[in-house]
Amino acid sequence: MAKILGVGNLVLDTILTLDHYPKEDDEVRAQSRQFRFGGNTANTLYVLSQLGHESAIASTLATDEQAKHLKKAIQDQGISTEHIQRFIKGATPTSYIFVSKHTGSRSITHYRDLPELGFEHFAKIEVEAYDWLHFEGRNMDALPGMLNIAKTFLDRQPISLEIEKARDGIEALFSSANLLLFSHHYAKQKGYQDAESLLKEAHKAAPQANLVCTWGDRGAWCLSASGELHHEPAQPIKQLVDTLGAGDTFNAAIIHHLLAGANLKQAVHQASLLAARKCQQFGLDNLLQPLASRKPIANIKHISSSKATVVPAPGRSHKVVLIKYDDQIKAYENNCPHQDVPLDEAYKIDINPFEMTMKCSVHDAYFRIDDGVCIEGPCWRDELKPVDIEIDSDTGGIYLAE
Repeated sequence: MAKILGVGNLVLDTILTLDHYPKEDDEVRAQSRQFRFGGNTANTLYVLSQLGHESAIASTLATDEQAKHLKKAIQDQGISTEHIQRFIKGATPTSYIFVSKHTGSRSITHYRDLPELGFEHFAKIEVEAYDWLHFEGRNMDALPGMLNIAKTFLDRQPISLEIEKARDGIEALFSSANLLLFSHHYAKQKGYQDAESLLKEAHKAAPQANLVCTWGDRGAWCLSASGELHHEPAQPIKQLVDTLGAGDTFNAAIIHHLLAGANLKQAVHQASLLAARKCQQFGLDNLLQPLASRKPIANIKHISSSKATVVPAPGRSHKVVLIKYDDQIKAYENNCPHQDVPLDEAYKIDINPFEMTMKCSVHDAYFRIDDGVCIEGPCWRDELKPVDIEIDSDTGGIYLAE
């Protein structure tokens, strides 16, 4: 296990899953809504935590209500927040993400009204206590100084730099890292038509670094510091479900395997496998577990709006609560956020058909059926964790989404 420090943004993702993307001036109904922490570095650290590493994030947080939930969410996933910089002014950065169930692709709109991590704050971190430092290629006002500190105080620990977008002055920093992770978006912005030409040009500016560039379904290319070029074809995917976070998963896996002693070619191969695994499930949870078996957990004909049905969920740590709401089936983990106990721990889950709420049987917390938000009780404004499900229109079988 290694200690890894990631430097980048921490974002609240609002994820709406749709049957298909709406046309302009169209109106559609989302099948589910989820709130998760996001940001490239945060996602990468979460995957690294699942791979057994001790992760910490250096980022900024606001002081609004969303920031409190964001901090708790990332701590719950084993990521240290001791290097967080707080700002009174500004709001929690949010990404609004539309996921198409038809294609598995996503469209993202970002909103940011919060300062980036300050150089002075970063300078107080004992970076030499970490085995690897990973930086997002953004925050160009402070990033050059932060990389300079890292190079000054580190004698053996690698530094990785993710270059997702073209930013003024980013190329001057290539010589500060041991691993450069390029996206095809950056390559296209800079006028490159393929990954190979980008990597060969970048090698001139950073001959000391291992270089990697991903290019969607065309696979990934890597160029080692010794000059060895390799193309890793994209892994076959049985069913494309959700591409959000696939790149962050890929980056985490490369770091993990390089730390384990693999060469660059081996690390890229293993990273491609894990990224493909991620594309076949919603979210980043349980990435190392096998895909859920396609056995129904219930049938729609047994689910009503007047009672909550609790069913086992193979491969998950909690059972699932199913209840009908309008023309949808809502699914939540059977776990009250107040004290992490099942909603039906003491007795059945009470349903109020007029208020459209579910009540936890232990401490009388009331949750809206529509979105799982607690509107009364000891965990007010906390939320039940939604569970992604699929319904077979022919049989009525309800499945855990893969």
